[in-house]
Formats: sequence, structure tokens, C-alpha cells
Amino acid sequence: MKTLIKRLSFITLWVFLGCAGSAFARQPLLIISIDGLPPRYVDQAEARGLKIPRLRSFLSGGAFAEGVIGVMPTVTFPSHTTLVTGVSPAVHGIVANTPFDPLLGNDDGWYWYAQDVRAPTLWEAASKAGLSTAALNWSVTVGDRNIDTLLPEFWRRSNGEDLKLLRALSRPEGLIASMEKALGPYIDGYTDTVESDRIRTRFAVNVLQEKKPYLMGVHLIALDGTEHREGPDTPAAYATLEALDGMIGELVDAATAARPDTVIAIVSDHGFFATHTVVNLRAWLVNQGLIKTREEAGKTQVVDWDVHAWSGGGSAAIFMKDPLDLKLRQRVRDGLVLLAADAANGIASVLDANQAGGIGAFPGATFVVEFAPGFYFGAALGGPLLSPASSRGMHGYLPTHPDMHAVFYAKGPGVPAGRNLGVIDMRQIAPTFAAVLDVALPSASEPALTLSAQKP
Repeated sequence: MKTLIKRLSFITLWVFLGCAGSAFARQPLLIISIDGLPPRYVDQAEARGLKIPRLRSFLSGGAFAEGVIGVMPTVTFPSHTTLVTGVSPAVHGIVANTPFDPLLGNDDGWYWYAQDVRAPTLWEAASKAGLSTAALNWSVTVGDRNIDTLLPEFWRRSNGEDLKLLRALSRPEGLIASMEKALGPYIDGYTDTVESDRIRTRFAVNVLQEKKPYLMGVHLIALDGTEHREGPDTPAAYATLEALDGMIGELVDAATAARPDTVIAIVSDHGFFATHTVVNLRAWLVNQGLIKTREEAGKTQVVDWDVHAWSGGGSAAIFMKDPLDLKLRQRVRDGLVLLAADAANGIASVLDANQAGGIGAFPGATFVVEFAPGFYFGAALGGPLLSPASSRGMHGYLPTHPDMHAVFYAKGPGVPAGRNLGVIDMRQIAPTFAAVLDVALPSASEPALTLSAQKP
């Protein structure tokens, strides 16, 4: 753990995003997030038989990171919030995909709402500078008044009712409904097929053409969906990325046609491990008498709890109702350590609150469990500890795993061609974006990737 914290704390990079010795003049910025894209797909495209010319062009024609060390947990909503704030989840407040909900009364609600973000965002900084902003399917943007043209990421039941909600939540009022007249029906934020991303791309291209925003973020999610269903490093994942490469080309062409000096950035939120087994920590806590349940209308309900487990995908946060109960804390620690002692249970490490806090993860948790590659958190309240995986791929593991690394590529006027940035920290990306836009984001915890004529 000391090695991990040291590695995250002492990353220092000098990145070439312009002519050596010069400052970046204000330029428009398009950020395209490809959910679940690991660097290996792009770096090793030829060896994998991947035809992704638009993505590959960033390696030869722009600046690229060998990898991005993300935040913990390496899941979508915390990562996307770090990408626009430059701080860890413990600081910006989006600490998982879903809020802690021990009685399970939130019906699997996610952190959709911008009001939950506790740190200044890139949207806010751009808006204060008088720059026009847009976001399409970007995580945690519902209700964000700093975004002029907003098609937020949101769903509830993944049916037609969700589209009604999205039409009501978009900005300006009536935006989606008016666009649908020319573009056809929009799509909810949960559906993660190639066709759903084609729809999102069609709407994003229209926003770029009609609104010409100075800052725009677009979040495409089909690759993540394919990797969960079929697994990473599979023909299905490669075919999905090839389709997305064409969509990236459409977005780049539209952005540069609208504003020729636009800087294009490609980012992702996390990588992927292939998986085979679910670890049902909640079922273990029920068996220990620490979560109390009852059967109601054929469904298991939580009625009370002393200790609970909350999902981070490839990790889990262990919360105690009374964190000062030292006897119970020791009992839970001993139980988790005993589980971890058997490699068949798939627990790689058990972090205490201080260790988790050192990497900005899961504030308030007494312990954080990281699963071994191949294993991930299961939410079952009964049955065995281990069960076959329903997903063939997962993320959420410690961000220092190379397979969890995300991507960062940038291309445009002033960005040097073929510049290898090495391995960077995700928290450096937001202040770098702020530098491109020439706006202030002083709350970012890491320095921007700066201009320098010297290698680190």
C-alpha cells in the first residue's frame, strides 16, 4: 500500500501540448469519452487486427499517454467527475456509481445529479469565463446550469418513459424534442449498444454544427456494455471499437468544421479485467447476522444492518453503522482476513480506512475490499459466497493495475505530433483542459500537464 500511495503521489510529467516554451492560447475543446477503453486496444491495434484509423491517428498526429492511472473505484461516474474536476472521489463526492443505500430503498438509483458534485467543474469554469458549453450523455450532469446545451446521462426504467424524463431534463427547454423532428428518437442513458451510440453521435454532431459550443463533452458507452456482456479482448469488443472509431471520425470532422482551431481529446474512465466469479459479500454478512432481512412479496428485503457492503465493481466498501464499535470492527476485519486467506474466495486485499483514504476512495468506509482479477462484487443477500459471474468483464479494481489504465489522447492546432506522454494521473487531465480553454480551475489537486522543452 505504501508503494501504491507513493506512486500516485509522486507522478510528475511534463507534457507537450503546444510549441515548446509557449503558453496555450484559448482554444475550443471537444472531449470524447469512450467508456471502458484500455490503452492496449489502441497501442496494439495492428497485432489485434483492429481497424481503428481515427484513434490510431492520435498516436502519430497528436499527444498520447501510455496509460492513465485513474481513481478508486475505477468505475464510470467517479472517473467522469474526476475528468472534469481534477480531484479524487473523496473530494468531489461522487464516490461510486450509486449512493450508499443500506436499506436498498433507492431502487438502484445512480449519482445522476450535478448537485451532488462538491468540487468546481470544468463546465463551471468555462461558463464563468463566458464560454459556451455542451454535454451529451456525460455522467453526473442532470440539472447542471453551467451547461448551455445539455442532453444528460439519465435513465430509470430503460423504456419510453425515460425519454420523457430526458426531454424534460435537457437544456434549453424543448431541445431534444426539437432535434428529434429531424434526427429521429433519442435514446436513454442506459442502453449501451452500438446503435445507441450511433444515435448519440448523430445528436452530438448536430449540436456541434448548430450550437458550435466552445467546450463539449460526449460520452459513448457501447464498448463498456460489450465488454461487460462478452468480455474484454474479444472479437465482439473489437468490432464495437471499430464501429466507434467511425463515430469518433464524425465527431472530429463536425467539431473542426464548426471551429477549425478545436483541440480534440479522447479519454476513457477505466480499463477491464475478464471475469468468471461473483463474490457475494452481502450474503456473507447476512450469514454473520450483520445484515437482517425478511422475505416480502417474494423478494428479500433489508430491514436492519450493523455492517453493509457497497459495490465498486471489482471492489467493495464495508460500512459500519457504528464505526466506533471496536469489538465489531475487529470481528469484521478478522472475518475478511480469513476469507482473503483462501485464494479461491477471490479477495486480493483488505484496506483499512486510512489506506483507502490515502487514495481518495470510499470516505466513511471502515474497510475496502479489492477482489482478485476474475472476481467481482455480488449483491445477493442469500445463497453461497461464490456464484458464477453474469458479466464476463468488470472494472473497479485498484487503478494501478495496468489493465485498469484509462486513455488520454489529444490532437489539434498547437499539439505536437507523436508525443508520448508516458503514464499520467487522471487528476491532471481537468486542469490541462482548463489550460487549453484558458480558464481557471485552481481547486484541481494535481498540476496541469504543462508545456516544456525538456523531458522529465
